[in-house]
Amino acid sequence: MIKKMILYFAILAIIFSLSSTNLMAQSNNSPAGDTQQKNQSPFLITGELPHLTKLLIKQWDNATLHLTDEQKTQLLVVRKETIEGVQNLAPQIASLQKQVTEGIFRGETPDELHSVVLAISNLKAEATMIHLKCIYDTSKILNQQQLDILLKL
Repeated sequence: MIKKMILYFAILAIIFSLSSTNLMAQSNNSPAGDTQQKNQSPFLITGELPHLTKLLIKQWDNATLHLTDEQKTQLLVVRKETIEGVQNLAPQIASLQKQVTEGIFRGETPDELHSVVLAISNLKAEATMIHLKCIYDTSKILNQQQLDILLKL
């Protein structure tokens, strides 16, 4: 009898946890859900290009890396320019992505949304170019040994 009750409660717990997980997944995929918008990358190429200045900030005083004061000054300028450039584009990208998501669920056709999708791709291309410039500029500030150390971290 006790075994049956434990089994019954275990089954209820599993069903409850699965249904709550399903509800959370549905809420994250809602047409106007901002949660998904905030987590999307503003770049065309994601996960393959390093964020060098972000890595450098974490390793700022790493003795093996041995950044000079002049390098640190130059790297801070590159980081500031990069962050400002991408931060200026990110809200525009998110807004346009929201327009597409809401539009398709309102019944707009892909042809009607085409120009908005192209605008998103242009902004993401611009953000990617900012990222590429950051990588290039950073690699010109560091010597080859520093760059090798950084890329191994």
